[in-house]
Amino acid sequence: MDLPEFDRAQIHAVEVLRGGGAVVVTRPSPMTYGVVARDARAVNVLKGRPVDQPVGISVHLEDAHDQLFRYLDLRSDTLAAADFALAERMSVLAPIRPDPAMPEWLTPAIKDGWVLFFDGAWGELPFLWTSFPFLYGSSANRTGEAPAASAAEARAQFPPGTVIIDADDRRTPAAAYGVSTIIRVEPDGRMSVHRSGVQDQEAGGADVLLDRLREFRSAIGVLDGSIRMPLGKTYLSTAVVEDGEAKQLLPKTRIRLQFARQPNKNEEGPRVLDSVRAYVGCNSLGAAVGAGELLTHGSLSVPGLGGTQVGCQPPLRDQEEWFKTFLTSKPSWQLNGDELTLASGGTTITLLDRKIAEPDFPLDGIRWKVVATITNGDLRQGYGRAEPAWISFDRDRLTGWTGCNELSGSFTRNNTELNFSDVATTDHPCTPESAALQTTILTTLGPAVTYTINHNQLTLLTPSGTGLALKAG
Repeated sequence: MDLPEFDRAQIHAVEVLRGGGAVVVTRPSPMTYGVVARDARAVNVLKGRPVDQPVGISVHLEDAHDQLFRYLDLRSDTLAAADFALAERMSVLAPIRPDPAMPEWLTPAIKDGWVLFFDGAWGELPFLWTSFPFLYGSSANRTGEAPAASAAEARAQFPPGTVIIDADDRRTPAAAYGVSTIIRVEPDGRMSVHRSGVQDQEAGGADVLLDRLREFRSAIGVLDGSIRMPLGKTYLSTAVVEDGEAKQLLPKTRIRLQFARQPNKNEEGPRVLDSVRAYVGCNSLGAAVGAGELLTHGSLSVPGLGGTQVGCQPPLRDQEEWFKTFLTSKPSWQLNGDELTLASGGTTITLLDRKIAEPDFPLDGIRWKVVATITNGDLRQGYGRAEPAWISFDRDRLTGWTGCNELSGSFTRNNTELNFSDVATTDHPCTPESAALQTTILTTLGPAVTYTINHNQLTLLTPSGTGLALKAG
């Protein structure tokens, strides 16, 4: 079945972005169109300005948002105010701490210790925004021109062949269009309008908008208090005690709790949400409430749990029901260093920060087995009847097995990227399945390969969105 033309346009735009180009995207009225790219230089080239000029960065998926917020030099209540601004489609200029562990993909959005970011995701472009954890962006205009308020204005400004997603028919006509307001947030929490835009104009002025942000920050500050919060962390159970005796969970199961604070992408409800995700061996469970309402007054307040609907066998089902009852009983919580303790009735659950309980494996010295190929940045699939393949890293050399040939090469690294060179294999014949896997491996081992390690799982992702999922073993 043929996809609608608008969906085909999104898919084409995704292909252009994966190839290193920039595209012009629509945004909700009364905002103007924007330019986005995976390579910040492509944004500047399309806009006709110096390639190394700093740009904003859209952190629209949770992983990228959480990585950025980890390095912002702001208190928790001010971080919540920044999330409020993102939910209202404003951009934020905030101080960022220098840290050698900070991802290098943030660099193009940083100038003199300040980072400019926004949440560009709009539900009308699901294919585009969900394909990338972050994108660099700016308003859709050539240098010296006004930002384009329609696809026609964008076509008039940009060179022929520029990919422009025309969604004028999906926008609400506005009397006036404009760029987003930029809120500047100081390390001490003071906020000001760095650049006027449609949000402060619609609010009735900068002072009115800033008062809304300050009121929200103050409310969060009262709810959060001065207590250290587990937001932004994942915890794994280390012990369960029930009525004074140790309770054993089912074999190969462990309680996992993940806490987060993020903008609410829906038009209804609180502008910022606090959420908890839970897993104890069967279904993924979760709940989200207004910011500041999840971990209040020393209690975990979960009004109800939604989640997947996997049919569990009775032992797992019973364990999950026990845990759901516990979570919704408003257990007390206490954070002591990296250890989180929840208690309700006669049950106490002790959990440890995942980074301590399950530290990430090093890249070097591990035989990383290929478990899946990645076809579009997130879709993973097995590789049929091909022989097991693996890759091993040792300082600046790599060795491996493609499933039918020995593999060797060299590479350089920084904290987020690997750059491979001189990759070669032996010349033994391959089965069709092994040949396909070998091709994917060789295609992946090129320049600018993003790598992430999550405990015992390694992901290699090329700029085009293809790659490999590997596991230590």
